[in-house]
Amino acid sequence: MTNTKTLSQSLIGYELASEAIAAGVAAARERKVALSFVVLDAAGHLVASARMDGAAFITIEVARGKAFASAATGGQPGLSLGQRYNDNPMVWGNVSSLGFGAPLLPAQGALPIFLEGQFIGVMGASGAPSEIDDAVVTCAVEAIGCTVSA
Repeated sequence: MTNTKTLSQSLIGYELASEAIAAGVAAARERKVALSFVVLDAAGHLVASARMDGAAFITIEVARGKAFASAATGGQPGLSLGQRYNDNPMVWGNVSSLGFGAPLLPAQGALPIFLEGQFIGVMGASGAPSEIDDAVVTCAVEAIGCTVSA
């Protein structure tokens, strides 16, 4: 018999999140950039974060805001959210402060993490041009055997 009163959700755990961050740090070093990384579970809770030596102190908060916006929208990539902001700045300008513990920052540099087709979390990065942030996150997610799309 199926329980219809509760829901079950697969969420990224600390071990896999830490592996993603380690892979992100390696990919950033290859590109000679210093980034900050944040991994949230699919429910938007912080699982792991890191700021590389040399990354500006604010980059950890920017990475979290990017990741939080992606998690809050069910795993929409930051690039898509940035376009949605450009299309409708009034909405995004008003909801950006609604995040608990982090702003909603609709910007490139955050990608969903899918494991076997299930949305389990989000990884955000900040500290380089957004295209590089995105490329590093893609490398990190793929390095842990996950994908950035279902």
